[in-house]
Amino acid sequence: MKLTYLLPLLLLTCNSVVAAPDCGSKNTQSEMNACAAQEFRAADAELNEIYHAILKQHASDALFLKKLKASQRLWIQLRDADLEARFPLAPGQSAQVEYGSIYPLEYAIAKTELTRERTRYLRAHWLPDNSR
Repeated sequence: MKLTYLLPLLLLTCNSVVAAPDCGSKNTQSEMNACAAQEFRAADAELNEIYHAILKQHASDALFLKKLKASQRLWIQLRDADLEARFPLAPGQSAQVEYGSIYPLEYAIAKTELTRERTRYLRAHWLPDNSR
């Protein structure tokens, strides 16, 4: 009889371990880190979608494509430099030691913010009609 009551609870526990974190109910640092990483992946996917839409829209303009690709490469360098400035580390220093367990969360939030800014910029300047 007791096993009948325990089995559903055991199954619920197993599902919560393998399921993706619910970003609406973040409780642990690990869950918050995972959600922030998930949000970055979504922002990065949107950026790539907009970038490829621009490439497609301007496919016949080789010079523009060359300049846009160079711009995107430089933006990635700038983004990474901004993140390094925000979270400076000397050679041999550990981010986890210097910034603590919240570091992955803060880093992902900052990277997501910069990525969303770039997406807004590309959309506003190169897809003003918001065509994809």
